[in-house]
Amino acid sequence: MKKRFKVFRWKAVGPLLLFLVLLVVLWIIFADRIVRNEAESNLSETLGTQVDIASLTIREADAAVDIGGLAIADPRDPMKNLFEAGAITVDLDPIPLAEKKIVIDQVKLSGLRFLTARKTPARPADPNSPAGKLLSETRDWAKEKFQFPKLALGRIDSAKSLVLNPEQLGTVKAAQAFVGTVDSAREAFEQGLAALQLKPLVDSSAALASQLAKTDPKTLGLAGVKNSVTSVQKSIDRIKKARGKLEALEQSAKSSLGSLQNGLAEVNAARLKDYAFARGLLQLPSFDAPDIGASLFGEQSLDYFQRGLYYAKVAQKYIPPGLQPWNRPGPKRARRSGTTVEFPKEKEYPRFLLREGDVDLAIGGQAQNTFKATFANITSQPALLGRPATLSASGRIAGDSPISVDLSALSRHFGKSPKDSLQARVGGVSLPAIPFPGLPFAVNPGKSTLGLSFSLAGDKLAGSWEINSNQVTWNADSARLQSASLVESTVWRVVSGLNQLQVRAELSGTISNPSLKIRSNLDDAIADRLRGLVGEEVAKAEAKARAAVDKLVDQQVTALQAKVSDLQSQALTRLPVERSQLDGVQKQLETQLKRLAGSAAGGLKLPKL
Repeated sequence: MKKRFKVFRWKAVGPLLLFLVLLVVLWIIFADRIVRNEAESNLSETLGTQVDIASLTIREADAAVDIGGLAIADPRDPMKNLFEAGAITVDLDPIPLAEKKIVIDQVKLSGLRFLTARKTPARPADPNSPAGKLLSETRDWAKEKFQFPKLALGRIDSAKSLVLNPEQLGTVKAAQAFVGTVDSAREAFEQGLAALQLKPLVDSSAALASQLAKTDPKTLGLAGVKNSVTSVQKSIDRIKKARGKLEALEQSAKSSLGSLQNGLAEVNAARLKDYAFARGLLQLPSFDAPDIGASLFGEQSLDYFQRGLYYAKVAQKYIPPGLQPWNRPGPKRARRSGTTVEFPKEKEYPRFLLREGDVDLAIGGQAQNTFKATFANITSQPALLGRPATLSASGRIAGDSPISVDLSALSRHFGKSPKDSLQARVGGVSLPAIPFPGLPFAVNPGKSTLGLSFSLAGDKLAGSWEINSNQVTWNADSARLQSASLVESTVWRVVSGLNQLQVRAELSGTISNPSLKIRSNLDDAIADRLRGLVGEEVAKAEAKARAAVDKLVDQQVTALQAKVSDLQSQALTRLPVERSQLDGVQKQLETQLKRLAGSAAGGLKLPKL
């Protein structure tokens, strides 16, 4: 009987088909949940705050993902969400998926809301995570680099005793350090002058000229005249060399004096800082308008700039410029999980790329909303793409309280000058109350126009923050206000009558040396009223602070100025005298040289003078 050829081995194919069917069923049941959990975990770790996703559906046939109920918590306020999206549709490019890379052709967002309240507090970032460390670094940066003056509005007591420790004063430290510089300059000058040996040279040259003046050239003979001429010429040459060295020493001394005068100016500048330090010990209120602006709005302004720096640092952390290897934690193993290092190559897909996205707010009817937003070229490896990531948005968001928005952002992490920047202006937005540090009242801006810009290019910072409002109201702690000091009550009377608020803060400089300037329309009004109220008492207290500093530093600074003046006298008085003596003895020698030349005319060739 002929044996039949079997195409399928059903005993093996059956279990395999069963396994595949089981795998498909498990994918259908659990894939969405697994991807949602992984997305929440990765986004939370990257942004350093809790990220919630209500639903996630993978549409395999369309190569798309639908996300619902996305909420990103504020890392600085656990009871607030920075951003909420009702629905997000992500269209994927299926080809890069074969390389385990995500390339998004388009993203659509709808139902966006900002700065919404949370029902439950968000989980704080792990302080040991990269985002947690960056958040801690930016907080420490803000505390270290900026110290805003406090409106010390208590009773002004100009009779308060002021005890200063000399070691606390910058003038004393600067003077002590500068003494060594002055002594070194004087020692170098004296050594240089001594090395010239001018007195022996002048004395010997004058003696030679005097001796020749008493000698009759006829008695010397031709050989004697020749020897005398040679001696005179050598002396003149030594004098010329000495004069050149003397002139070089004079130039060096003038240069040193210029440096010393600059040093004295720095010492005097340190005294001004000591005046401010002593004034601070008396706890006097600051009535300068810029100080008042920084006192009232410094912390609020810095909060915005700190957030901008944090997100710029996060972008630099996860989107490194150039074709740099990307280190990320390796898979968990029983031993030595290690690190996975990806080396990107040119002309290939980035690991993640969002080509284009747009926003549809879907709040109210279409006629009410004119807001449009687009973003593009968002990638984890910008050097492969070669184009900056951009975001632009503008329009009007309708509703019970319509607001206007104009927003643009750019992130360029390739080329020689990586840069992250943001510019935003929002009109008609209701801002929360701004408390004033140390004062029993706060300002409620109401519907305002808010402007914000921030830029980080290398280590250079630039930014601005401003509020403009014509609907200001004021909130006061009535219990504290009843027991407030005269100055605090005066400030309250000034501000409580104002219904306008204009504040502008400007950030500049570098990360290591930033500068923040703040101005508001409250500054001059408060400063003028307070200066008129307690100006005389403040003047007395300031005079006391200055006198206390002068008592400790005058002796040292006076001694230091005397040393510099003495060196200046040496350089400007003694050196011209020395040069005059050299010129005089040279003329005497030249006179004798001419006399010798006349007696030996024709028999001796003399050098030209």
